[in-house]
Amino acid sequence: MRPIATMLLLGSLLLLGACTSGGDDTGQGFVGGSGSVSFEPDEREPAPDVSAETLEGEELALDDHEGIVVLNFWASWCGPCAREAPDLVATHEAYADRGVDLLGVNVRDSRANARSFERDFDKPYPSWFDDASTIAADFGDIGPEALPTTIIIDEDRRVASRFFGRVTADQLADRLDELLDEAAARTPASGERAPAAAGSGQP
Repeated sequence: MRPIATMLLLGSLLLLGACTSGGDDTGQGFVGGSGSVSFEPDEREPAPDVSAETLEGEELALDDHEGIVVLNFWASWCGPCAREAPDLVATHEAYADRGVDLLGVNVRDSRANARSFERDFDKPYPSWFDDASTIAADFGDIGPEALPTTIIIDEDRRVASRFFGRVTADQLADRLDELLDEAAARTPASGERAPAAAGSGQP
């Protein structure tokens, strides 16, 4: 990502993502929770190869996680981020055994405040520490325009959905169930053989 693109995104997150610690989710400075966009399989763009340090100081790569990934961009100073945190934890608990991983991206924050936020909400999944918004910038046009933003990445590492503002467990469940059904439809049932490729000579 070129420096000018990173600077533009930083300005966007500063102006649009300047969340407050109080008020409702439709006030000035952040996006309301109803905005979302989903993409059909042939419309999805690939997610970047994210590899960076977590809040705990450990190296983590997106490719370390197989299956569907829910990626939440957040900050400790963002009011809607706090209000959606229980829903994200609930989603993790409901879908961890179904091949869905949750990851966070902590943006423009201090490590101490972010780790305190994680303890307050007992978040069981890791977050990258993205104080310079580098990861956010790597997503380009398919990345966050404000905080909070939640992106769902499908099994083929493509962006399948993006939620602007506070997201609920029900919203995530509806989309995750669709993507899990989509993945199951592509997987042959136990004991069945996958269709042979044309011209393979297999019966």
